[in-house]
Amino acid sequence: MTKSEKRILLLASVFLAIALNVHRLFVMLPGEARRIGLPWVFNAPELAYQTLFQFGYCIFIGFLNLKWLRWENTNKKEITKNLLFNLLFLVLFLAIGSISQKYLFQNAPNLKLFILGYMFRLITSLVLLSIMLKIVLLNRVQKRKELENEQLKSAYFDAEIKNLKAQINPHFLFNALSSLSALVRENPNKAQDYITHLSKVFRYSLGNHHEQLIGLDKELELLDSNIQLLKMRFEDALDIHIHVPKTHGINLPHMSLQPLLENAVKHNYVSKEYPLRIDVFQENDKLIFKNTLKEAIYKEPSTGIGLLNLNERYQILMGKSIDIVKSDTHFTVQLPLNP
Repeated sequence: MTKSEKRILLLASVFLAIALNVHRLFVMLPGEARRIGLPWVFNAPELAYQTLFQFGYCIFIGFLNLKWLRWENTNKKEITKNLLFNLLFLVLFLAIGSISQKYLFQNAPNLKLFILGYMFRLITSLVLLSIMLKIVLLNRVQKRKELENEQLKSAYFDAEIKNLKAQINPHFLFNALSSLSALVRENPNKAQDYITHLSKVFRYSLGNHHEQLIGLDKELELLDSNIQLLKMRFEDALDIHIHVPKTHGINLPHMSLQPLLENAVKHNYVSKEYPLRIDVFQENDKLIFKNTLKEAIYKEPSTGIGLLNLNERYQILMGKSIDIVKSDTHFTVQLPLNP
């Protein structure tokens, strides 16, 4: 039983115990009892005893059905057994109440009438408690379904993220090895430095593979490592400006900027005569990645993984989509930030 269920049972028991005994306040005086023809006279100790007895019965039936008996996903045999338990304790409390009434107060000239009174109060309590218990049990089932749905949703999202991240690493590795191959032919010494920086990038990526959302400051560090790799190959043909004044407490999906940098280089003509300018800056609650557009005549074929992968991860982790704006001169990607 949860704390809220115990609280509901306690309040319901108090209400039923008072509601089914409050009428006796009007017949406590002997004159009033004789006037309406009652064969007995109630007094304050008896009223208190019967109210507490009623309260104890309600509490016991509540715990019996909510804690000890199992009503969810039971067959007919189990349900019949639960009903018999409730009936058994109804008879038991009826016997205890009637006998204790007789020997404690000795004011029951007509014991059968007392038994009928107890029977009415206990059966009424059982019926009203059954309604309350049904509501509580339905609420349990609903919460269990919601929890299962959340667990399934979390498991699905986790599997999706792992699958999407698995797509990133081969995609990045393919591009990195292509660049390394070209650099080995052009400048073997720089190729060695390239391998050193490449190992740092992979160490960073693998060291944070379990993180789905990561701080913008860490993501910018990864971007800088990738820039160093590209600078070795393109040198002054790359003109990159990063203006993000405040990154503390701002998160975004891990490895969001790397595919944008890769795409900018892969799909554009990059040379000293036509340098590729890239601007990264924050605008309100978005991170803007903007590069000049001069599409290469013989560009590498696009697999479509980069931006599609990035957009899917944003939808899963942040419930938002990235915005892409393409003009004749610039290609801009707007990434929502999660503070």
